[in-house]
Amino acid sequence: MATTTRQTFSVEGMHCASCTLLIDEILEELDGVRRSTTKLRKRRTVVEFDPATCTPDAIVAAIAGAGSGYIATPKP
Repeated sequence: MATTTRQTFSVEGMHCASCTLLIDEILEELDGVRRSTTKLRKRRTVVEFDPATCTPDAIVAAIAGAGSGYIATPKP
């Protein structure tokens, strides 16, 4: 069974609930991502992923690629 890592990312540029849905959909399409939970008020997303298949850099890139000027930063 694959190991799952849980990491929080701050996300700037979200304006509405549709933004959170879009980010979750984009991330859950990435290989290795098990779940994404994005919160508008907290301006963050928590991603559960397999580090052997997906990296924090890939998650940041996917969020940026979703458009609308989203900027994600991994939190320690």
